[in-house]
Amino acid sequence: MLKIRVNTLKPGMKLGKDIFTYDGKLLLAKGTVIAEEHLKSFANRGISEVYIMEASPQVRTTKKFEEAFDDSLDLVKSFMLEAKLGQSLDHKEIEASVEVLQQQVFSVNDIFKHLRLMKDKDDYLFTHSVNVSLLSILIGRWLKCEEGIIKKLGMAGMLHDIGKVYISSDILNKPGKLTPEEFEEIKKHPILGYNFLMQSEDIDDDVARAVLMHHERLDGSGYPMGVRGKINFFASVVAVADVYDAVTSNRTYAGKLSPYAAADILWEESFGKLDPKIVKVFYDRVANFYVGNEVVLSNNKRGVVVYVHQTQPTRPIVMVGENEFINLAEEPDLAIVEVLD
Repeated sequence: MLKIRVNTLKPGMKLGKDIFTYDGKLLLAKGTVIAEEHLKSFANRGISEVYIMEASPQVRTTKKFEEAFDDSLDLVKSFMLEAKLGQSLDHKEIEASVEVLQQQVFSVNDIFKHLRLMKDKDDYLFTHSVNVSLLSILIGRWLKCEEGIIKKLGMAGMLHDIGKVYISSDILNKPGKLTPEEFEEIKKHPILGYNFLMQSEDIDDDVARAVLMHHERLDGSGYPMGVRGKINFFASVVAVADVYDAVTSNRTYAGKLSPYAAADILWEESFGKLDPKIVKVFYDRVANFYVGNEVVLSNNKRGVVVYVHQTQPTRPIVMVGENEFINLAEEPDLAIVEVLD
């Protein structure tokens, strides 16, 4: 973090500390990306110096992340093709890839921004597998799991949809609503994936069970077995990561939702479907990553997220003009519909 004079600020830099008005009101939050209108506001308010985040380490990390993501993407495509052809998994190669992803999660400052940039890199099935692996690792870290558990979570996330290689591509890529018969086929993929993994002696049982149970729900409404009650911990973590990445991605049958809408969906499903402890940790943490991001509101106004409420993290304060702030916690008819890169 550096303290610099306002006249040396450039658009694109990020604030390193909160800025408050003379009467103690938050003007701009730490992490806000400086734009031209901010520079004018600083001059008008007599603000001469601010703290900014140092950018150079982030640039280096971005390149490493992209390389690690691309390598994992290539690996997913490779082992899914091999699985479809009946070949066994190279467990060590997948484990090594997950270890690299672990390093990225532990070193990258804004994992969600990086994931947004990777969203459309390849076929949804492949990118989704890498994303769920990364998110499962992140959740494991937030839950303060030991390193070995986190690694298994990453493995489970990467392999969770491997059974889909046995489902017809016409069903997987169907743009419209599935028929009941087609959905019954989709519901087979956890069992197909589990059966494939059990052919390998090296696959950990927790990982295999996560693949089998990641669509099960606490109220018995999930599949393939309709298990009610306690769900495997690894499956419960992957389920949260799976839902979040799915609804924030463009799929053939549905457009993406904002991260805020996705977090709200998880919160709703924590009442009876998803593990409430895991969802609570994710829900409380995820919104903080979007401070400083430009967003689009449901009234088509653009603004910057400047403050996140601890009790309502998906209803932040958004600055939409030089001196206009919208507190979404007090505006129930407004919502964030898109986060811009």
